[in-house]
Amino acid sequence: KPIATASSNSPVCEGSTIVLTGGPDGMTTYSWTGPNGFSSSLQSPSIPNATLAMAGTYTLSVTDANGCTDDVTTSVSVNAKPIATASSNSPVCEGSTIQLTGGPDGMTTYAWTGPNSFSSSLQNPTIPNATLAMAGTYTLTVTDANGCTDDATTSVSVNAKPIATASSNS
Repeated sequence: KPIATASSNSPVCEGSTIVLTGGPDGMTTYSWTGPNGFSSSLQSPSIPNATLAMAGTYTLSVTDANGCTDDVTTSVSVNAKPIATASSNSPVCEGSTIQLTGGPDGMTTYAWTGPNSFSSSLQNPTIPNATLAMAGTYTLTVTDANGCTDDATTSVSVNAKPIATASSNS
């Protein structure tokens, strides 16, 4: 009888693609079943946009040209992706400090990008001496310990300082 093999790219992050790999090559039929009502007749199917409900045991049944069959299972883990948050103390006045606030706490990495070639790996960076060129959208990408990522944005407005004038009739 054939010797079925099954593997996956597990663990995967929520929202990514689960790739199941079946064997051996050259079977007459391949029949996959799994969580959340999954079924496929492909040797090595892909499942896009993984959800937490797709985690579990996937079973592959193979049948060769002689009608002989074998079954095998593989386990798939789907890690929840973090939910990034980004905010700021906007609006700020020209010359003051922009304060960016990112979340959630405890991420492996924080990566901010923004106008005027801004970048930072701090969770809550500050940008002193704000200029009008620093106004715009700032994007934060967080990565958790499982390598799962999420993005969030915040908009920053920088208001021009008024120009004071003084005169007298002296």
